Amino acid sequence: MKKILVISENVGLCKFLEQLRKDLNLISKCRFDFRYTSYNENPKLMLKFGAREINVKDKKIIDFIIQNYDLVFSMHCKQVFPRYLISKISCFNFHPGYNPHNRGWYPQVFSLINSLPVGATIHLMDEQIDHGSIIAQKKVNISPKDTSLEVYNNVIKAEKEIIRENLVSIIENTYTSINPSEEGNYNGIDDYLKVCKLNLNSVDTLESHINLLKALSHGDFKNAYFEKEGKKYFVKIVISD
Repeated sequence: MKKILVISENVGLCKFLEQLRKDLNLISKCRFDFRYTSYNENPKLMLKFGAREINVKDKKIIDFIIQNYDLVFSMHCKQVFPRYLISKISCFNFHPGYNPHNRGWYPQVFSLINSLPVGATIHLMDEQIDHGSIIAQKKVNISPKDTSLEVYNNVIKAEKEIIRENLVSIIENTYTSINPSEEGNYNGIDDYLKVCKLNLNSVDTLESHINLLKALSHGDFKNAYFEKEGKKYFVKIVISD
């Protein structure tokens, strides 16, 4: 039986993965150990699910992982895996973006802004963030009324589909992979925080301004804002057909 370490901040995907293990009759072939990272500031749901904290930056922890697990799954994990870890054990990333486009933070946000493809990707991990040979991916279409929330929800659906289609081959080591055709682009947390602060003097097409507000509208989250007289005013957009 293969022991697989799943490091995630997304309890919904963890529940899906555990149920999939049963649905695909993999109970005798693998066991998942679910963990959340020390970067998770609100692990309440992960704790309730039964996950425990882990810090993949700790050398002793990395040695423990290498000695006790056969595979590592990164599933919406907030920590960057160090070179030492990925060089010693096969690590797979389940990523809510269509590599190599908009690698990094909040891919759907930047795809709404720059019109690059968005979707879900499973790939082998290397030293760079959201980078490495691709095992599977699925593109998601964006409708004119979609905000970040709708796009993200559709990405999660696509991610679940490719996980279901490829989990067995990953566990049995029968998968194939291809290198991305280009390096693509990367967006860090600072890039995201920069676009959240609206420039009231910005000159652009109305379409671009609407796309920016769509990208920063995500349910009840307060993302986009402008400042007047030292006070923040938050903005979101609602579009209906």
